[in-house]
Amino acid sequence: MPDCDKPPRVDLGLEGRAFVVGGGSRGLGRAVADELVVEGAKVLLVARDQDSLDEAVRELGPQHAYACAADVSAPDAAETVAAAVDAELGRLDGILVNHGGPPAGRTFELTDDQWTDSFQLVVGGPIRLLRALVPKLGDGASVVFITSWSIREPVPNLDASNVLRPGVAGLVKVLAQELAPGVRVNSVAPGRFATERGMSLARTRAEEKGVSVEDAMAEMAGDIPLGRYGDPPELARLAAFLLSPAASYVNGVNVLADGGLIAALP
Repeated sequence: MPDCDKPPRVDLGLEGRAFVVGGGSRGLGRAVADELVVEGAKVLLVARDQDSLDEAVRELGPQHAYACAADVSAPDAAETVAAAVDAELGRLDGILVNHGGPPAGRTFELTDDQWTDSFQLVVGGPIRLLRALVPKLGDGASVVFITSWSIREPVPNLDASNVLRPGVAGLVKVLAQELAPGVRVNSVAPGRFATERGMSLARTRAEEKGVSVEDAMAEMAGDIPLGRYGDPPELARLAAFLLSPAASYVNGVNVLADGGLIAALP
């Protein structure tokens, strides 16, 4: 694994700006929050678990980070987050739309409730969140969705993601037109990353094949031209760039961060 924690820094112009970061207590969301804080921004971390949020705020520093416990898929979550923005941030310059993934399973194995819950998590909840927060954004603001490489190629045994994530890629294109010129909208589609979600999928592969988790991860990494899983800070730097004024002419783009895993054109 390369030294991803100490890259050469470029001033992204984020000093004094404020962002909502979904899934901000752990994984890719936490990595993005870390990057934004290092760049001088303030972050409102949104996640379900209050304890993990409190720990993240302590580590980031209460002068830089604030906690908002909310389940984005719940009908009242958008109002909760909007109220926290007003109370804690006072301004809003960008939103990272990020959350946990839908359950694993093939199309007919997933129940109606699982399909409904997956829609609310991936599509319905984020739309409600943006409906509440976009009016708080000023000119030059940015929205970034964290999606999945399933927007380009189905992932085995993740059919809810395979169906719904491409819809989010379409939503990015629609909102990029509807919210311009004041607000830019883009997405980052991660491939295989060393997160809790990535480890969970590796454990599932290991159980299916009767091998160790380490062997399963090595096999899955072998499909990636760069030969390894991604490290969360690598994605975080890309997301921070897209959220920043440095990406002022980037709009409506779904960017893969997958080490070359997806070779499909275009």
